[in-house]
Amino acid sequence: MSQTATAQSPAAAPQEHGTHFYLLTLQKPLPNGAGFMVATSSGVCSPTGMSRYDIYTWLVGEMVRQTPQLAGASTLQFDVQSNQI
Repeated sequence: MSQTATAQSPAAAPQEHGTHFYLLTLQKPLPNGAGFMVATSSGVCSPTGMSRYDIYTWLVGEMVRQTPQLAGASTLQFDVQSNQI
């Protein structure tokens, strides 16, 4: 499962391309023990006044809200960086 989203944090100022780029991958064992569910979300956000931890918890919450089966998943990868070259 892979998903790409363009998201705005609740305290975000409107920005056409977002001020930050993020990547988050979660993994959770399947109930029958036959493997894992892996989901990746990436996109841009404008996290005005948010810490790196705030962004992480917000993104995990959004992924779980969209895919409830990910509740309790482990984080395989998380990165957030300024969306400028």
